[in-house]
Amino acid sequence: MKALIVDDERGLLPEGCLSLLENAAQAALACEGVTGVSAGLRVVTDEEIQTLNRTMRGVDSATDVLSFPSVNYPKGVTLGRKPALVKKCYDPEIGAYYLGDVALNIGRVLEQATQYGHGADREAAYLTVHAMLHLCGYDHMNEEDKAVMRAMEKKVMRALGLFKNGERFMDTKDCIAAAIGALDLSYSPYSNFRVGACLVSEDGQCFVGANFENASYGATICAERCAVSNAIVHGVKRFTKVFIACDRGYAWPCGICRQVLNEFKACDMEVWVGNKTDEWKMMKLSSLLPQSFGPEELGK
Repeated sequence: MKALIVDDERGLLPEGCLSLLENAAQAALACEGVTGVSAGLRVVTDEEIQTLNRTMRGVDSATDVLSFPSVNYPKGVTLGRKPALVKKCYDPEIGAYYLGDVALNIGRVLEQATQYGHGADREAAYLTVHAMLHLCGYDHMNEEDKAVMRAMEKKVMRALGLFKNGERFMDTKDCIAAAIGALDLSYSPYSNFRVGACLVSEDGQCFVGANFENASYGATICAERCAVSNAIVHGVKRFTKVFIACDRGYAWPCGICRQVLNEFKACDMEVWVGNKTDEWKMMKLSSLLPQSFGPEELGK
């Protein structure tokens, strides 16, 4: 019995990808601690997944992957905690409990693999893990649930040998969404210029921050330094990327923030800036702070 039954009759998957997807599904189930279950995955195109999304969810847009669970999970419960939930989903044809169906958009797999700088097989494996966890009852509708699901994704990807320290694990779109979401946390009654930030650590954790102003002006704190403070109180001090959002235009870091980010960089940090509507831009911190002075000059 296979953990994942893949339908790729048109041969859309990259060569050698099929076995990796099956391993990804098996690893997700193993990390969840369940056996004797299976799921189906169909490889589709951009247009096909948009039709599915519109028909099944009322969302008329394409996405990278869709999951359709057979099990109705109570809030906060996943299959590993209550395996009896799957008892009503036994499929005698495959001889296993059937968790549900997955649609994998090959167009987005290829596009996102290029965007994130890794292979299409790795991207397809991650999306399969993500989908399988949805079938097991995980979700990301709020920040608490999202943190739990992200931690489980990391665990599975490590089990597959596909997650490394320093690798950006959250999708760029997730980090952008987190930075934009942090705009609502801004306290900016004087300038009315809101800024939100999402800081990514070398092990894939994300910490948000927002600018907060003060009547004395000089006591104002930028979103980037707020995010750094948030991370430090959680014991994290090495970062690879920062995403900075504002309501309009582009909010590149000020000089003080560039120096603070330079203090805690784990590599040549990527600095992303943007807003809700315009295309996001990226520059390396070394370009924004050339000939910098940092811990290395003090032998640290």
